[in-house]
Amino acid sequence: MVSISNVSINASSAAHAPVPLNSAPSSTETSKDGKVEAGRSTGVKVNLSSAGINASKAEQAQAASSEPDHIKQLRKQIERLQKQIAEKQAQLQALQANKNMSPEQKAQQLSALNGELSTLTGALATMNGALISALKKQTKG
Repeated sequence: MVSISNVSINASSAAHAPVPLNSAPSSTETSKDGKVEAGRSTGVKVNLSSAGINASKAEQAQAASSEPDHIKQLRKQIERLQKQIAEKQAQLQALQANKNMSPEQKAQQLSALNGELSTLTGALATMNGALISALKKQTKG
């Protein structure tokens, strides 16, 4: 069983700010006129408890152990690509924050990093498509 410690839903038209489950809004979440302020981002944020995370990992490990080798390989390739993308994104952020570089050098390196990031993202999309296809074939046969 997975337990959820809090849920946050942010939408531009939302009237309430994210609030952890089993708690009321604090005074810091309200403006001077008493209205609850909503953030600019949209989406849903769910924080699982550590027990829920551990249970999820155990279920994933059990499911992964019974998968065919080609599906395991696709998952490993996807994980490797995700790590490479995260590394490139960190490099991109560090480069953008670098104040010791000329604008021309920075633009050149940003362009190169963005190209690498695009290539990795395309490869990830391809691997995700291959995994979906393999999983569909597995459930049919």
